[in-house]
Amino acid sequence: MTRKQAFRNEYQQARQQRGAGDVFGELRHLERAHILGQPRFLDHLSSHLWLLAWAWRQRDAAELLAQLLRLPGSLGSLLGLYPLGNPGTRRVGALTPQALPEDLEALLR
Repeated sequence: MTRKQAFRNEYQQARQQRGAGDVFGELRHLERAHILGQPRFLDHLSSHLWLLAWAWRQRDAAELLAQLLRLPGSLGSLLGLYPLGNPGTRRVGALTPQALPEDLEALLR
């Protein structure tokens, strides 16, 4: 599987979780999509838009604000500047790298 295929797969899994009413399962897959999307600007931007929509549906004002602030940061992908492994949500600082999930590591290194 390529990085792009895995990115799309995570988004599809997030949508399935949303359909099943699993808010936190949806978020987990959106965070994984963000990690996979960081190297490519449009994927990175898309992941933040999906996280913004998630925050809106949850009426999570803090996450909504975090996503509005992170959207311009998607431009870092154009320069190769992004914190590898960062899930893209407010639970981790915007510039804080994180350990990559083992199953995603081979797709990103």
